[in-house]
Amino acid sequence: MTSPVLEAPVETKTMRVAVMAGVRDVSVQDMAIPEPGFGQVLVRVRATAICTWEQRSYSGAQHNKFPFVGGHEMAGEVAALGPGTNTDLEVGERVAVGSASCGRCHWCMTGQDRACKGHYGFAQKYGDAWGPGGFAEYRIQAADGVYRIGDAPFEIGALSEPLSCAMHASRMLNLRPAQDVVVIGAGVMGLMNVVAARQYGARVIVSEIDADRLAMAKRMGATELIDASKVDPVERVKELTEGRGAEAVIAAIGHEKANEQGWAMLSDRGRFVLFAAAHPEPAFTISPNDAHNRETGVFGVISGEKQDFYAATRLIRYGLVDLSPLIDIRYPLSEIAAALEHAIKPGTYRVIVEL
Repeated sequence: MTSPVLEAPVETKTMRVAVMAGVRDVSVQDMAIPEPGFGQVLVRVRATAICTWEQRSYSGAQHNKFPFVGGHEMAGEVAALGPGTNTDLEVGERVAVGSASCGRCHWCMTGQDRACKGHYGFAQKYGDAWGPGGFAEYRIQAADGVYRIGDAPFEIGALSEPLSCAMHASRMLNLRPAQDVVVIGAGVMGLMNVVAARQYGARVIVSEIDADRLAMAKRMGATELIDASKVDPVERVKELTEGRGAEAVIAAIGHEKANEQGWAMLSDRGRFVLFAAAHPEPAFTISPNDAHNRETGVFGVISGEKQDFYAATRLIRYGLVDLSPLIDIRYPLSEIAAALEHAIKPGTYRVIVEL
């Protein structure tokens, strides 16, 4: 339906925004609350998960343009609808902010909206700063990039975005029930891929060197575990698959060794997913003749499309997945520096910022 501007009660016209001015330099500032324009939704952000992008920007491991307002895994409430907004969302509904699209470009018209220039809709201005804006109390998004999460807790709804990325990988792999899938690395995104692949009925094998993370992989649904610190993971995958190798391998850690092992684990006609970025960038070499002769392939995944985000929010909304074990600790926005310091510690899962 087409709506006029509708608003929930707002006690103030300003909002708190965590601005990253440089490496390990972040402060909370007051700024004006933005007003939604045509076709837009204003979301009162309630919870944002700290992803590796924000972690690397804060630590200096990855170059970024400062000043920066991070946070792209977020959930909150609909605060207002801009004029002419065609949506059935209502003020006060609990939502996650995710993938959007223009609906008109080549990529949208061919069902590939991840490549649409409007896909992220995230680069917004906050004074001199820019960024996805999950570390601000209010955030504007195109109406088709706002998704219901029902009664799910905001902190769980914030995990819709990383889950959607993993759902995208499984869909791109065209997974089918009982296929063998290897996930290399059991950090948060590796575990998200475990959850996603299980939704497709796959047998999920996790290769990891950390015993605690292997235990978490089992908890999240992995069917076979490989301690790569003790055995050769390539040989073990071959043993588990009657010598064939896996139809799909997802490298959820950016590392040269992981890439080498993942490619070697593939069965004939297998597909290898480069799911994780790494800084510095690792080498990755494959044999063109091997790929040709065995009809194997490799592709990357960076984000999910609208259908993946919709699926992720439905899984969360209806309690079909349990992502709560992936939440490590919560911090208020006023303690954003402490939250980022915690998030960059090795071995952490998702750190939630509550707004």
